[in-house]
Amino acid sequence: MPTNNHENKILPSYFKFEITTPDETDLVLVSLTDSRTKFVVRTALPNSGKQVASIMAFAGARYSRSDLGAINLFKEIKDAQKSANEKLATIFRQYGHASVADMANLFAYIENVPQIVAWKFFYSTSLGGGQERSTRYQKFDNLFVDDLANYLPLEKRQGAQENPDYEALNTEFKSVLESALGKYNLWVKKLTGEYTNIYKINPESKGEINALNARVFDSARYFLPSGFSNRTSLAWITSAREWARIIGIFKTESNHELVYLAEQLEWLFAPDNTVASEIGYVPEASELIRYTSGDETRANSLTQLDIYLKQTGVINSLLENSNKSHKNPKNPIEYRDLEVKFYDNNYTATEKALAQNIITLYPNLSFSSLFQVIQSLTNSQKIEISRLLVSDYTQHKQMPTQFQTNNYTFELNQSIAEARDLNRHRAWGRFTPLLEIQSNYGDLLAEGYHLPDYLTQVADNSVLQNLRTEFEKDLQDYYSKFQILWAKLESELQIPNYLLIQFLPFAHSVRTVMHGSIKELSYLSKIRSTCGCHINVRRTMFMMNKLACDSDFLLEGIRLKNAPNPASREEFVDRS
Repeated sequence: MPTNNHENKILPSYFKFEITTPDETDLVLVSLTDSRTKFVVRTALPNSGKQVASIMAFAGARYSRSDLGAINLFKEIKDAQKSANEKLATIFRQYGHASVADMANLFAYIENVPQIVAWKFFYSTSLGGGQERSTRYQKFDNLFVDDLANYLPLEKRQGAQENPDYEALNTEFKSVLESALGKYNLWVKKLTGEYTNIYKINPESKGEINALNARVFDSARYFLPSGFSNRTSLAWITSAREWARIIGIFKTESNHELVYLAEQLEWLFAPDNTVASEIGYVPEASELIRYTSGDETRANSLTQLDIYLKQTGVINSLLENSNKSHKNPKNPIEYRDLEVKFYDNNYTATEKALAQNIITLYPNLSFSSLFQVIQSLTNSQKIEISRLLVSDYTQHKQMPTQFQTNNYTFELNQSIAEARDLNRHRAWGRFTPLLEIQSNYGDLLAEGYHLPDYLTQVADNSVLQNLRTEFEKDLQDYYSKFQILWAKLESELQIPNYLLIQFLPFAHSVRTVMHGSIKELSYLSKIRSTCGCHINVRRTMFMMNKLACDSDFLLEGIRLKNAPNPASREEFVDRS
């Protein structure tokens, strides 16, 4: 039975609660700041004196064992003179129904987190709704580079600062990130002028100016780093059950910022009773969050799978070929074009899931080669792998992203910028090895980078071609600087390897696997092919749509007819 792990706990010194009054903000906002990360999480209370989410959820839960209508159920709750939160928790404990927590919706605002944390958050959940600060509607010109030690786990900070080389490394760290932010601002200004001339933007047209700004931000954001100085904010609403699942997943992550965020969210939604009373905070559904523990199921099953793969050697040949082809990255890192691969129903859902679990362990493996090995496994091997991989998952320990597969599967090689955009389509199963990687982080650099199609796909425009040369040179300069710095940070400060990802610019190439049915394919084809979308996303969508429609005549009705044209003025200024 779960235990109340926040009872009689003292609020950690690095946390600070604040609460507004209705006079200030209409709805009461409860905020919790973490001095370790400077993250801020908030929740809005529909009624600061009542547990609205718990009352509504308890009334819904009672339908299964009562013939009363909603009005009488609410009266029953009121007459009982007992917290709806406690009564809901009783159902949860006695009957094991996590589903009751699905009816208690909680809203959170998560602010000042690195881009990679927001990306991982959206990636880790499909149940809910929310928004993040947009890179195409807001200019990221006021980003701040903090001291290097403040991005490290708490237990490593003092040791890093006492290192005799720390001050020099800290200065270089700030300089490298400031150079990326400086390039972003430089290219916002430069592309505004150049795009204005090339696409003949009418300065009197508000619509054309808005389109210009979106295209400029879409292009310049390729210089934004994936973390550190590049902070963002997001809003998210989902059930107490899903919040508990997210918290449980993040508690077992290697990235300390996700672990810290999990603790912060848990304290926001389920503070110690004394702490809550002191600030006048009545949590909405704290008893449904208190039982959250770190979910080690995925880590344990992957460890067992890894042992089996090594003992049997079933993928040894693939690993050897991967190691040969994945040489040390060249400097400068190289440009690569957008790429889409398609895997149809010749591969089963379980084969795709197994491939994704193996690639979580070995991120450089080829999907197509891995599928061949998986389909050649004997029945006894499949049975043993299944036992190791899936038998420990339950209704309380749910299968993670690696198991979200569907009929149509696409492997995309695109920039981080586009991968983040498509990650918002949560009806799709999504798998991104970069967000799952546990080792060999240096291999990520060999993936290369992408560029805006305006600079690469308009062959007859010499101005755009010259801009590409300058843009690429500045991008390679940033890669060179942070690679030199990273080597020093690894050897002299033993900085955690996972922080390398936060140096990667939005231009960096990343593999994303997306799984969907005909419904998801139709929706994505329509919404991401419009002229209002980023040109690179439109071309990726066109390639996905073509590959799927070419494979099945019954998909012909959703085929996209015209490829996006980055040279077209009409498409450039069209925001529809």
